[in-house]
Amino acid sequence: MVLLMRVALTGATGFTGRFVSSALEQAGATPVALQVDLRDRDAVVAAVDALEFDRVIHLAGHAFVDARDWQAFYTVNQLGTLNLLDAVAQKRPGARCILASSAQVYGPKAEGLIAESAPTNPVNHYAISKRAMELGADLWRDQLDIVVTRPFNYTGIGQDTQYLIPKIVDHFRRKADVIELGNTWVRRDFGDVRSVAEAYCGLALADDVPPVVNIATGAVSSIGDLLEQLHAISGHRLEVQVNPAFVRKGDVEVLGGDATLLRAALPTWQPRAISDTLTWMYEAGDNGSPVIA
Repeated sequence: MVLLMRVALTGATGFTGRFVSSALEQAGATPVALQVDLRDRDAVVAAVDALEFDRVIHLAGHAFVDARDWQAFYTVNQLGTLNLLDAVAQKRPGARCILASSAQVYGPKAEGLIAESAPTNPVNHYAISKRAMELGADLWRDQLDIVVTRPFNYTGIGQDTQYLIPKIVDHFRRKADVIELGNTWVRRDFGDVRSVAEAYCGLALADDVPPVVNIATGAVSSIGDLLEQLHAISGHRLEVQVNPAFVRKGDVEVLGGDATLLRAALPTWQPRAISDTLTWMYEAGDNGSPVIA
């Protein structure tokens, strides 16, 4: 029963983890923080062995590190995850493990609403480490119920202003005259961290879920759309200046996630509209830890 279920959660104190903990509690489950250096195999085994849990949601990982320290992506995102899976398989064989991968595994040339069956083409160390994690995790599928999630862009209260949407919201809140952006015409899938958290929770607790699933809204908005919505919310209008440093050459016009599998697995799940997310963020004025999709 969900009411008795204990869910071990890595990254519990991070941007996403705080909302996942709340979603689990609202669903009647008990989140149990698993805090350990994933690179230390013996420490992972000891931490997992000391914890009582039924299922696992693995959010912890390296998103941004010094470019000269690219090895950290692999030691944490890939090897750290495999250390965790090995320990869980010993402690709780057959347990469901939700792994946070990334939509970045599809690569920069992906276009349209991308389904899980699309080819992968990761082109940076972060994305490659996530794809390597996915492939390595397959070796534990005979011992664990592994679900690989590929979240697309999402945002919310607590995300740092170095990220696009918090940056834009912050400019409107400060009534700034000018904002520097890149391509404002590109259309992307922008999710809400609360909806993403509810998806993670649902995938952990549902009876039957797919082995690989996008976490996406299935809808896209342009940066220009976001600017207009924030103008309506705030009553303030910004001048947009294109900074060549922010322009990505060869940017595809439309890139989002096909949410068909997610909706089939979680029929009652509904993503929040981006307008609701922008209003929530604008009115709260809180910024904190970053996240990467």
